[in-house]
Amino acid sequence: MEQLKQENSGAEWTVEEECGVCRITYSTYSKFPPMPSAQALNVETGEFVPFERVRKLKTGYAMAEALGYAWACNCRERSGNHFDQRFRLRDSDGRALADAFYSVRYPTGELKHGVTDHAGRTARYRTRSGQQLAVYLGHREP
Repeated sequence: MEQLKQENSGAEWTVEEECGVCRITYSTYSKFPPMPSAQALNVETGEFVPFERVRKLKTGYAMAEALGYAWACNCRERSGNHFDQRFRLRDSDGRALADAFYSVRYPTGELKHGVTDHAGRTARYRTRSGQQLAVYLGHREP
């Protein structure tokens, strides 16, 4: 992999072993001219984000996150053997459980708490290998 200069808090830094996903995303979006009314699609959520917000991000990884495909990144200490899980919670009629409190239990017993978004989606949960995670509804963060 090659080196790529990207900005970090206004100062330049060199990221060694930048993956192709991050490198191409950054080189593409950072070179676009200003387009104040343009929108970019987050492929994961189906929501549109202001193109200018994506264009001004400081790293290719941050851009890939905003566009919904950061899960494909394989650089900067992100192991290629990670699993990235997100859940969509629905009621018995198939309607999204929006703004619902939930907890996720890892096999280690660790609990993470959250609230679903408007489409019933949880946050993403990463593991280093394939693991079963349990999701509980109605649990609030202590």
